[in-house]
Amino acid sequence: MVITKSSLYYNLLVNIPVCFALSLGGALVNSLSIDWANFGINYAVSFVLAMLIGLFVPLTAIGRWFTGLFHVDNKTYTNNLRYRLLATLISSLIFYLIISPTLTVMNYFLLGASDPLNTLYHWLLNFPFLFLVGFTSTLISDLPAYRVAHTVDPNF
Repeated sequence: MVITKSSLYYNLLVNIPVCFALSLGGALVNSLSIDWANFGINYAVSFVLAMLIGLFVPLTAIGRWFTGLFHVDNKTYTNNLRYRLLATLISSLIFYLIISPTLTVMNYFLLGASDPLNTLYHWLLNFPFLFLVGFTSTLISDLPAYRVAHTVDPNF
């Protein structure tokens, strides 16, 4: 897969705020006082994972497949709210299901939690909130990032 300048810009502009929002949301779910060192580690790891996913997983093809299941016109992304919502939903789910368990396991070992079942329970308990944070922050950052990428390469 070829990494283009426009896809790199797009992924940077989407993943910076989304990973920040998810790391902040994850930190606030655990405690009202944020452990900034742990926040920084979670942000860095989630950002690297998000960039790898965004650059090497065929999210556009997956989004078109998923929206096709609902018989939504998926030829254009702009001015197509149903396509944008459904495509963002499936891509957010892919990101979340890769990044969140990775961070949960990493934090389990990093923070020295004593009970793996309790860790799993809290991951499942926090799933709706953190998924909503990821979905919402992606919706907010996606369109401006798309416009920048489209300016760099009109075929993006």
